Amino acid sequence: MKLLQFLGFIVKYLLIGLGIAALFIVFMPERFNHKASIKQSTTIPQKQSVEVTEPQGFADMLESVTPAVVGIKARSQAFPLNSEACSSRLQALPPETNACAFLNNGSGVFIDAEGHLVTNAHVLDKASTIIVELESGQQLKAEMVGVDVDSDIALLKVDAEPSHYLPLPADDNSRVGDWVFAIGTPNMAFNQTVTQGIISSKFFSRVSHYIQTDAGLRPGNSGGALVNADGELIGITSLSTKSEQGEKLYQSYAIVASNVAHVVKQLQDNGEVRRGWLGLDGDMTINLDSISMELALNAEQKQQLQNRISQLPYGKGIVVTGVNPQGPADVAGLQSLDIITKVNDQPLYNTVDLISAIWNVTPESTVTVEFMRDGQRHTQDVVLGQRQ
Repeated sequence: MKLLQFLGFIVKYLLIGLGIAALFIVFMPERFNHKASIKQSTTIPQKQSVEVTEPQGFADMLESVTPAVVGIKARSQAFPLNSEACSSRLQALPPETNACAFLNNGSGVFIDAEGHLVTNAHVLDKASTIIVELESGQQLKAEMVGVDVDSDIALLKVDAEPSHYLPLPADDNSRVGDWVFAIGTPNMAFNQTVTQGIISSKFFSRVSHYIQTDAGLRPGNSGGALVNADGELIGITSLSTKSEQGEKLYQSYAIVASNVAHVVKQLQDNGEVRRGWLGLDGDMTINLDSISMELALNAEQKQQLQNRISQLPYGKGIVVTGVNPQGPADVAGLQSLDIITKVNDQPLYNTVDLISAIWNVTPESTVTVEFMRDGQRHTQDVVLGQRQ
C-alpha cells in the first residue's frame, strides 16, 4: 500500500513538471531554439562577386609627350692633333686630317610651337654644329639662341614647327613623393628611353631649384624631360652622380621647369641672364666661432655678437662678414656684424637662403632687407647691382 502511494506521489509531480515545461515551450519558444540560433548565426555568408579591373598604366600619357623630347648631337670644330684641346674627351677624325673634334650626345625638349627647345649648356660645350634628332628619326639642324652656364641651360631653335611640345610652367607645384618619368636618349645605343620614379627631394643650389629623383638617368639624358603623371613638364634632367665603391649608385637631378622658364625668358629678351647682386659676404649665426676668427673679434665683441644672436630663433639669420665698397649693400648703409633675418619677407637660415631670395631678381630691382643691429630691428631697401 505504501509502495502504491509513493508511486502515485511521483507520477503526480512528474505530470505537474511536464505541464509547466509545456507552458514554457508555448510562451517562451526562443529559449528552446538555442541550437538553431547558433547554427543560424554561424552560417558563413556567401561571397559576393567583385569586379577586378586591371591597373591603368601610363602608356597613353607617354605616347603624347615623348615626341616632344629629342636627341641632340653636338660636334665641335676640328682641332689640330697636337693642340691642347685634343688632350681629352675627343673623337679623332680620319688620320689624314691630323685633327680631332669633340662629340657630345644629349637630349632636348621642345617648349613651344615655334621650334624652340631647351637642353643643358654642357651638352653644347665647344659645339659648332648641333643636330636635333626627332623620335621619328628625322634630323634637323639647330641654331643657338642663348646659353646660361650658371644654370646649365641653353636655348636652341630649329627651322620647323614641332608636332609636339611641352610648355614650361610659370610655377612649380611638384611635391616630394609625386610619380615622375624621365625621358631622354641615353648614350647606350638606344633611341629614347623612359624611366620611372618619385620625387625624392627638392632643394636650391647656386642659381636654380632642383628636383632629386630615383628615376634612373644615364649619360645622354642631360637636357631631357622630367614629367609628372599627368604628362606636364616639371623639370629638365641635368645631373647624375654615382659611387664607384661596390655597386654603382646613381642619384639623378633635374632643374625645376619654372626656373628654366625664367632663364629662357631672359635669353629671349636679353641674350643673357642678368642676376641681382647684394654686394656683401655673410655666414650663418650658428658659426659664431668661425665668424669671430674671420673678423678677429676680441672676447668682448664676440660676447656682444653672441647676445644679439641669442635674441633670434636658433639658427636664424646671416651675419654680415664683409661689405663690398660702393656695392649695393654699402650704398644702402649695411655694415659688418649686421644680422640679416629676411630678404623680401623670406626668412634666412643659411647662405643658400640668401642667394635663393634674389636668384631671379634682376639688377636695378629693389629688395627689402630686414636686419638686426645692436639689438634693434631695422628695415632697409637695397637696389641690386648685377652679379658678374
